[in-house]
Amino acid sequence: MSRIFIALALACALAWPAYADVTIRTVSRGPLGGDAPSVSYIKGTKMRTDVTISGITRSMIIDASTRQMIVLDPAAKEATVYDVSRMADQMQKEAGAGVQGAKVSMTPNGQTKELLGRTCTGYDLSITVPLSMGANTMTLNIGGPVWIAKDAPGTSDFATFYKAASENGLFFATPAGRGGPAGRGGPAGINERGMALMYRALADAGGIPFEQEITVKTDTTGPGAEMMRRAGPGTMTATTSVTSISTDLIPADKFEIPAGYSRKNQ
Repeated sequence: MSRIFIALALACALAWPAYADVTIRTVSRGPLGGDAPSVSYIKGTKMRTDVTISGITRSMIIDASTRQMIVLDPAAKEATVYDVSRMADQMQKEAGAGVQGAKVSMTPNGQTKELLGRTCTGYDLSITVPLSMGANTMTLNIGGPVWIAKDAPGTSDFATFYKAASENGLFFATPAGRGGPAGRGGPAGINERGMALMYRALADAGGIPFEQEITVKTDTTGPGAEMMRRAGPGTMTATTSVTSISTDLIPADKFEIPAGYSRKNQ
């Protein structure tokens, strides 16, 4: 849930128990300015996210039971279906073994904040993802304050989905979308790994993040560090706030390819 289009994928699927439905609406503001509303629908092992950027809405659907990610393009009436197992393997190869040294912490900061009529608990989130690049070392730093509503409706559904996704190789970018702001700052797979860790940490907090300010920064050391810093995007910050949550029933066809769409397999 960020300003740029976030796509999720699962490398493999397990059988998870059924839970009630939950719909989470958010609005985000990223480094380029402007609001980007989004809505995420979670129903058991399925999740759909619709994101609107500059008046254009794109949708993605994750189905853990079929190991598929579907990206819907309403303008072209086209559905691109990705094999997430293959994508996850490819991203891991591109990112290298360094991502396995990633570390995450989410520490209570002793503060509270009233959001949507609920008292939210403050946490400081910090994620570091190291990577060796020849003679250079790059570290991706993701973090910032997060406000968790632990009594929010749909908490168990949110946690179940993201924990399952994280444990099964979740990453957060489609091949077509990895050039956006959240996909920069390092080789393919680095931000994806960091964002996967972030959502696992949020799920482990036992609530839903009602507001979060996430800053992404890269630090590079070595003989090519200066050149890499000049070529990189620098520091980027995005803020995301929940505007509403509903546990109303979600129709099953919300997670299907709409009639009249062509299908393309990747």
